[in-house]
Amino acid sequence: MANAASPDFEQNLLEFGSTRFSHLRPSQRAVLASYADRYVETADLAIEMPTGEGKTLVALLIADQALARGQSVAYLTGTRQLAERVEEEADALGLEVVRFAAKDYGGAKLDDYHQAQAVGVMNYWVYFNSNPVPQPADLVIFDDAHLAEQPLSGLQTLRIPTKLGHARLLYQTICELVVAHTDAYPGLRAMLDGTARPGTPPELLSFSDWAAIASSARDAIEASPLAADRELKDEVFYVWPTIRDHLSRCGVLIGPSGVEIRPYHPPTALNPQYSRAKQRIYLSATLGSMDDLGRRIGGGPVTRLSTAAPLPTGATGERLLVLNPSVEPPSDPNVLGWALAQAQAAGGRAAWLCASHAEADTLQETLTANGERAYRLRPGDDSMVDTWSRAANGHLITAGRYDGLDLAGDLCKLVVITTVPQASSEFERFVVAYLGDASFMRHRVGQRITQALGRANREPADRSLYLGLDPSFAQMLADPAVRKSIPPSTEPTIRGALETYDQGWEGTLRACEAFWRSVTQIQTSAETSTSATARRRARPGRNISGSSDVSSAEAEVAAATDLWLGDHAGAAKKATEAAAQLAKAGETEHAAFWRYVEAHAHFDRGRSQDLAAARKALEEATSGGPRTTWFRRLARTVADLEGYEQTADDTDRFFLAWDEWRRETGARLERVLSEGRTLLNGTHDQQCEALTRLARLVGASGERPPKTEQSATDCRWSWSTVKRAERRVWEVKTVPEGEPKPLSRGDVNQLLGQIEVETRRSAKTRVFGCLLTPATTSAADAAEAAHDRIVLVNHGAAVRLYDMLTDRLRQYDALCGDNNAEARGAARTKIEALLPQEDGWLGKLLAPSRGRVVTADQVATIFPST
Repeated sequence: MANAASPDFEQNLLEFGSTRFSHLRPSQRAVLASYADRYVETADLAIEMPTGEGKTLVALLIADQALARGQSVAYLTGTRQLAERVEEEADALGLEVVRFAAKDYGGAKLDDYHQAQAVGVMNYWVYFNSNPVPQPADLVIFDDAHLAEQPLSGLQTLRIPTKLGHARLLYQTICELVVAHTDAYPGLRAMLDGTARPGTPPELLSFSDWAAIASSARDAIEASPLAADRELKDEVFYVWPTIRDHLSRCGVLIGPSGVEIRPYHPPTALNPQYSRAKQRIYLSATLGSMDDLGRRIGGGPVTRLSTAAPLPTGATGERLLVLNPSVEPPSDPNVLGWALAQAQAAGGRAAWLCASHAEADTLQETLTANGERAYRLRPGDDSMVDTWSRAANGHLITAGRYDGLDLAGDLCKLVVITTVPQASSEFERFVVAYLGDASFMRHRVGQRITQALGRANREPADRSLYLGLDPSFAQMLADPAVRKSIPPSTEPTIRGALETYDQGWEGTLRACEAFWRSVTQIQTSAETSTSATARRRARPGRNISGSSDVSSAEAEVAAATDLWLGDHAGAAKKATEAAAQLAKAGETEHAAFWRYVEAHAHFDRGRSQDLAAARKALEEATSGGPRTTWFRRLARTVADLEGYEQTADDTDRFFLAWDEWRRETGARLERVLSEGRTLLNGTHDQQCEALTRLARLVGASGERPPKTEQSATDCRWSWSTVKRAERRVWEVKTVPEGEPKPLSRGDVNQLLGQIEVETRRSAKTRVFGCLLTPATTSAADAAEAAHDRIVLVNHGAAVRLYDMLTDRLRQYDALCGDNNAEARGAARTKIEALLPQEDGWLGKLLAPSRGRVVTADQVATIFPST
């Protein structure tokens, strides 16, 4: 019930006398009434309102009431442009605001803000940094709340990218320290040599391994002239002093794009800009679960504001989502060509949303090579949006900006989502690869897709086309955990996209053509749904419960914060609580991760009884646990704590690659495998494409280099072992039907040149050539030339290898059942017995064959008999 002190927001609005904001919309009235009635004193409050329903006015009216109570107010946004927009709306309302930017604070403006005479409006980085000028506010408003995650986590995250220069040298130094200490991380060899593909899962260093090299790593970081790299100055001057004395309490991830040294969750509760606030309000059109919001912010538990009646759907115009219906990646010429054709139809202007900076950089290079004008939006450089908007045409490329980017009106009619936005940091990539049952990551996918679908749709008159280029979009959008995080207002768009996807390229192209052709008669994806859907009987739908409802974030954040502070007992206790909650919800791998954090807390305390407690925590976590890759990694940590030599498991590579493929394709896996088999028996170009699929089957990364690359090979395989990075460059030879002739010297010469180029490019990688040929013998001079540099592979041998591994992958997929950790572990146990048992078998199979041709029978002998 409201009391006498409850604010009357409608009366307050009338008193402003604004000509622009003369009345409240029903949704605004409902939210403000609920706030006044129940939530004025709530410390952490989340307000979710559909795009276009006016959440900024709601926040400004709440801010006005705070000023009236003598409280200072900070209104935070993700970009300078959004801060300017808030300032403009406040001026139209008649509310006093002052706007701050880096090096732009003023004296009177700061005084008005500090004395609660005006609302301070600024972006997140101005308020949350190592030495903020605006003092902590009593009320902090987080607009587009998820954008706060990056500046908050960045305060305690030292990131060393693999870019050229001093950062690259330091990255290599840290990798070398690790591989000199242990052979437990086979992926590091390829990362060290620069041959690891961008999507390679990062390695989480065991806390015991990190403890052994942390001192040397500290010396290397302090000796490195990173400050000479302009983009890394903040890391050196602000982040490093914060974490240098907390290194042993950090998690360390090494991926192909960089090293991340960070607490497991940001300890935001320790930040006075956050902790001194009497109330923190989180605003967004897509807040997701309160549990994950707390995890991302790193603060206390968040309460979601509820209203007496559901809020209406936001009025954001018309939008159509169309997905890549093929199995080809976004970089495929046909897929990229389709996207560029839509950009041409949109007047040559498009916005590209990438999941990572590495992906965005590669896209920029590709578009530029295709003669397109690209504008790269980077953190802290919001002026690039203005530059792009003033240009006649061009492509705006951004990474991880699924919220807070406003491209409404005629500015942009096409938004391209390149890959499924399931991971934007090394930590998220680790979770996706190793903690397959962590449901919060699938919730984030749904949130990010919803946010992406709002970038060019903000007003009722907006009309935009969205493309999903990743071939795994349909599978991911059909995942129950993903769908649960997509609001009802977006459901018709998603459903329409899935129905168009089922019509293949013909339906996809037809939908795009109809979108651009239609000017006066607009059809939404909901209106173009098939007649079969229209005839479908209404059903209540499946009740998805269980792991998606777990609320472990409060314990997780407390554990990470206590560990950061050196409260080892508190950290261990809270990590145990988080693990228990996750285990109860069926998230076995995720639960084991927090037992690992518990062990880390014990280990860092350092007493003999603490080391025993660390071992006990991991032994309990792994005892009877499934044989998944994460549990195998934990078992090696246990062995290390017990004084045994750690040994990497070569089969991990298989199952990491296979699980990634299964996530991408879902029910389409059988079709993808069958198509690969057909391609392997096809034309020269088809066989080259089939080799990329065979690479995934053997647990390697396969790619077809662009033909513009010097001495481009037909296909390139890369993988890593505990001893070295391995690379194979493939040359495919085909001949007309009939009896194949012996391999000639000319067939070998071209590949020898390609080997030389690759060897120079990757000096520390072992590079050999693979010549795929229908021949069964080779001429003497060809055999001599290929002797110790090339393996000659008969086409039938490649087919046999493909067939045998496809059979194992099909069995593994079937045995995985509902894909929980227990099912995947049991499936791995059975399939491991059917894989080649010799360590390093792939490198030995594809070692130079000394002029002999590898046959199908030789391939069969390396597999156990079934």
